[in-house]
Amino acid sequence: MRTERETPVSQTSPFPDSSRDPETVWQPRPVNPFYRGVHFTTTEVCIMAEGNRKVLLAVDGSDESLAVVRYVSESLQPTDTEVLVYQVMSKVPEVFWDLGKDPAWLPKIEAVREYEQKQESIAAEFMNKVADMFRQAGFRPGSVTTRIGAQQEGIARDVVAEARRGGYGVLVVGRGKSASAPDLPLGGVASKILSSAPAPATWLVGGKPHADSILVAMDSSDNAIEAAKHVGRMFNHGRNTITLFHAVRGISVSVEGMEDIFPDSYRLRLLEDAEKEIRPALKLAEIWLAKMGVAADRISTKIVTGVASRAAAVIDEAKTGGYGTIVAGRRGISEVADFTMGRVTNKLTQLAKEQSLCIVG
Repeated sequence: MRTERETPVSQTSPFPDSSRDPETVWQPRPVNPFYRGVHFTTTEVCIMAEGNRKVLLAVDGSDESLAVVRYVSESLQPTDTEVLVYQVMSKVPEVFWDLGKDPAWLPKIEAVREYEQKQESIAAEFMNKVADMFRQAGFRPGSVTTRIGAQQEGIARDVVAEARRGGYGVLVVGRGKSASAPDLPLGGVASKILSSAPAPATWLVGGKPHADSILVAMDSSDNAIEAAKHVGRMFNHGRNTITLFHAVRGISVSVEGMEDIFPDSYRLRLLEDAEKEIRPALKLAEIWLAKMGVAADRISTKIVTGVASRAAAVIDEAKTGGYGTIVAGRRGISEVADFTMGRVTNKLTQLAKEQSLCIVG
């Protein structure tokens, strides 16, 4: 059994009148324990809205990489966002040039030198296209920097080192050409970067996603709320619509005799209880988005119950709803110290091949 409920956010403000205390943005009523103790001040909301908007965009000069640049330039808020577009180039080892002392090696040396110069020229031309894309998207001069760096330890390691050294809030990388193969959901560079988690958020961009709609995979964990905040902080409010989506797994009774233990009425009640439990988290995410400047008519919620797989339900919704971006917390409710990623998010990294998957936390 699979049911769907979609709810647009009310046009009326969810916040009570705070005119008596100008510093108070929202003081929740102690109705639901999920809200208890939450108190926002104007300063806190401003800090959360600004946050770390430094973005490291790793590119390789390919057409696929240019599609990633286009997506990022159209998705990010153009104001108060700093972007470094970074390409690591493989250089010929210095020891190779020493061979030029041998006359027999001179033709090879010249051929390699010409190849290297050509690659540098291609990379520079690529970066010019990148700069034009960001300029057309409304980014101010100086907010986007391009850099071509010589490979030191390896492409993935060099990107990770730059992410940690520069203190970036977001690291963006394409899934890689090999990600189109059924048995290789991620390219080697993307896989290594994802496992290192060198930034608070990692965007894996596959295919040619559009930047008009965002699907936030929600549960009641802190990571899910952080994912919603990430959307409010990083994405272009005037362009995107946002759906807070939650999938509830159904209970399948396939063993003979279990029908009496788990009758239909009992299973239905469990689904209804699960739906009630997620609503406070959805409401809190709505409140955060609204206070971070997202218009109410751009936010909606949707709950689907009775699904076999939560990750598959997210992907199905993304495909049928035409979402270009999926946002999820790195871990869910059941955090396990031995794993760097929750089960649902881990499956999403394998399934979201045509969308941008933004992993937060």
